[in-house]
This record gives sequence, structure tokens and C-alpha cells, in this order.
Amino acid sequence: MPIAKTPFSVQVLLREDEIASGFAAAFARRFLDEKFFYWMPASVSAWVELMRAPAYRNANRALQLLAASDPELVTLWPQADTLCGLGCGEGSKDKLLLQAFQQTDRPLAYTAVDFSQSLLELALTATQESARSGRGIKLDMMSDDHLQALARQGRSCIFATLGNTLGAFDPLRFPERLLRIMRPVDCALFDGEVFDRESTLAGYDNPTNRRFAFSPLASLGLTEQDGSLNFELRPGQEGIHEVAKYFVALRDLEVRIGPTLMHLKKDEKVFMSSSIKYDEPVFFALIERGGFQVELRKKSADGKFLLAAARPR
Repeated sequence: MPIAKTPFSVQVLLREDEIASGFAAAFARRFLDEKFFYWMPASVSAWVELMRAPAYRNANRALQLLAASDPELVTLWPQADTLCGLGCGEGSKDKLLLQAFQQTDRPLAYTAVDFSQSLLELALTATQESARSGRGIKLDMMSDDHLQALARQGRSCIFATLGNTLGAFDPLRFPERLLRIMRPVDCALFDGEVFDRESTLAGYDNPTNRRFAFSPLASLGLTEQDGSLNFELRPGQEGIHEVAKYFVALRDLEVRIGPTLMHLKKDEKVFMSSSIKYDEPVFFALIERGGFQVELRKKSADGKFLLAAARPR
């Protein structure tokens, strides 16, 4: 991992002990939320590997679409002086946008926002030469109180939710929640994957993605000999679809999370957060229903990925 040339700071609104207790509670419910896939070192390593894997087409589509759209975004938002990456991951997508503004002699201040301390460090290290300044905020995006801490950044802030991350934040509600912290001078960027009955599932059921999906369980000492990881396509009724995933125990298992010993019976399931996909018209309509005016609509060359640039209506 590259070493940061200059120090950066991370504001912590969500402590590690809170995450640990939340993880134990989630496993007890037999449902692992999206955020726990980016917490443990094994999960972060698997995520970074996935982002670099040619088989994971979504990462390539997101990056290529953003790179192709950057010149229009720079022109569209001449007043922007800050980029806030919501669910920034390892920072690859935010870096592209920062570089585009930097190349026009308008470098942005950067706020990296994520649940994972490790990913925040990766994002801030990756973007330090492209941003005017950088800082991280470690928080839970599902908390309205935490989200409020992101309000009033710079003169005009771009809030970027990239990498099909909108689905992890609840696409039916997140645009409206984000709007509440935005000023009329702020703007927003969303992207999402288009649902395709023939190819969507194949994009997830591959060895690299299976390693990433299994990583929260691997951090507990489980292996694929302990149970099977299953992916299931669940077409929706209103243009929002999901790739569901779940683990099925092949035998009775004992799992220790901190001081707590938990039991998983043979054939018992542990469900994991789904990956959300959209019908194209529904993706843009979700953003508009959240109170935004979509100023720019873009589509990847293969038609499988969408990008929306928007501002408060």
C-alpha cells in the first residue's frame, strides 16, 4: 500500500467498539449489513482485489463512465470547490473527479466518508496529490445525525455516491435524506448498474467476487468447507432488482465474536445485504423523487451503467 506523503486527519463519529457490537448483533440476527463487508482487514483486502479484477465489470464500467463524463461535470459545476465522497471505498472513483478539476486549475478540497478506517486511509492516500486538501470522516451513512455532520462544506460541495453505492444506502430514501443536508449551491452525483436478466448474476458469481462476499465470514474463521455461499437473482416489480446472497451451514458451527460464542446449526442461513440493480428510467426517477433536478444523464458504452448529475430542485 502506498504511504501517504503528508499527514491527514480522520474524524471519528463511529467507534470501533460500536462496530464490533453491531457486527455481533447482526450475526445474531443472521443478517450482515453492507457496511460489515468493508470492516475487517480480510474484507478490505478482498475489496481492493475485486476493484482491480478484470472479471468485475462494474468497477470498470463505473470508472470508464466517470472518466468520459468528467469534462462535462467540470463545465457543469464551475462554482464547486469541495468533493465529498460518500462511501468512498479505496478512492479510485473520487480520484478521477479530483484529477479532472485539478487539470483545469480548480483543485477541490476532498472529504472522504466511509464506515471503514482502512478504506478511508486508502482513499486519502490515493487522492492526496489530486486534492487541494484532504480529510476523512468515519461514520454510519444510515444515521441522520452522522449525515448532518457533512453539511455546509466549502462554498459549493459535490456529494458523490459512486460505484453503485446508492443501493447500499437504501435507494428509495437516501436521495431525500441527502437533500436535507444540502444547500442550493451544492450538487450531487449518483451512479448505478442497469439490471439485465441474462448477465447480472454472472457478474457476481465469479471467484474474486465470491472471495469478497465470503470475507466477513472468513474473518470469523469460517471456510467454504463449513458452508456454501449462494447468489440468487431476484427481479423486482417496480424497476428495482437485487442480487441476494446468503451462507448455508453444512454442519453445526461455533463462531466466536469477541467474548460471545454463537452457534449456527446445520442448514441454517446467514443472509447478507443484496446488491441493487435498476431499470434505467427508474434509476433517474428515484433521484428526481428525492427532490433533485437531474442536469446530466449519462450511460456507459455497453448500456449497463448510468450516471446522474443533479442539484436540489
